[in-house]
Amino acid sequence: MGNSLSLALYLATRVRGDRALRRSLAENDEDAKTQRKERLGYASAPRPDGPLIWIHSGQDRHALAARELAQRLRTERPDLQFLLTTIANKRKDSEAYMSVQFAPDENRAAIRRFLDHWRPDLALWTEPDLRPALISAAADHAIPLFLIDAHTARPDPNTWRWFRAMSSTLLERFQTVMTGDADSAAHLQRLGADPKRLEVTGFLEEGTAALPCNAADRDALGGEIAGRPVWLASGIAADEMDAVLTAHRQTLRRSHRLLLIIAPRDPDLGPALLNIAKDQGFTASLRSEADDVGSDIQVYIANTTGEMGLWYRLAPITFLGHSLEASGGINPFEAAALGSAIIHGPNVRYFRRGFGRLAAAGATRLVRNAKELGDAVEMLLSPDIAAKMAHEAWRVCSTGAEVTDRAMDLILTTLDERAGP
Repeated sequence: MGNSLSLALYLATRVRGDRALRRSLAENDEDAKTQRKERLGYASAPRPDGPLIWIHSGQDRHALAARELAQRLRTERPDLQFLLTTIANKRKDSEAYMSVQFAPDENRAAIRRFLDHWRPDLALWTEPDLRPALISAAADHAIPLFLIDAHTARPDPNTWRWFRAMSSTLLERFQTVMTGDADSAAHLQRLGADPKRLEVTGFLEEGTAALPCNAADRDALGGEIAGRPVWLASGIAADEMDAVLTAHRQTLRRSHRLLLIIAPRDPDLGPALLNIAKDQGFTASLRSEADDVGSDIQVYIANTTGEMGLWYRLAPITFLGHSLEASGGINPFEAAALGSAIIHGPNVRYFRRGFGRLAAAGATRLVRNAKELGDAVEMLLSPDIAAKMAHEAWRVCSTGAEVTDRAMDLILTTLDERAGP
């Protein structure tokens, strides 16, 4: 596979020394040191054993759909490991099966170190910035490349219009290009993509598979709740507790048997939240102490890990925390996938696109204070309204499923072919 003249000239300029690394090591900021080292190809984590799929998602906010794809792939192949690279100024922490790193600079030495260390078996590209040196090196290492449209911005035409031969050569490196719509496909063809390798599949959207739960625990708690109306405050921070309890007190005037389940983001907050609830006059109990949810319990503190699938199944109404007083939000699709109508505050910047999709479908309610939260819970105690919102949330969750399925087929088939008989 040859290079265009413009690409060859570009690659010839991608040689730099490591003086920037040596300068950064003299700094006191450990985060800056780690970032600079990773951008120069020095990995901050070992390569995991087993097949490794590299996902380049550019900005971390674009990685939500890719993370869901990784989770789905793990259900089919639990041995798979993942490397997620970003060009953002900050990155999220690594997880059990996903190493997160800053992408290497467009520097041939940095890229060589990066690829020699990680040795990925396959690469998915969801970032619109094509990064010529990185793509070319990956292709030279015989790494199968797939470009999947994750609804990110298109490449800047002012950047690429003078380098059509370069973009055409780069796009040839991808075995398959899955694009979101006909306009995106036409745009890529203008950049030189081979129509035979283009598939108009729809966008790879963020969402989530339904979280699991223990069926015996669900049956037991369902029996204890015994048909009482329930709402859930999920992922709340300590400074949101007063607003949640104020809203609960307001709603209890209408529905005196109403149960509030509180699942704090930090389970260690459980005892402190229990004391706050009791100090404000509520009868309350604590999940970690194996307390029952008796008919007299008004607030149940679910301060355990790995049980969110249980709470979302029990509660048809969910307030998603870290969005009212605290900032950033939590993943709305975990609740949406399990049929819970969603209420949230305005501070959801980490999941803005996901909340936007759900809001556009009428699947969420935005509140700004305790009074509005109480009003929203009261409204959603009407089963018809909650059910309609939950249905719309599920519909949004299912959008993009066909794209995920197609991507999984391509990935698993390619891995099987590389493994051989």
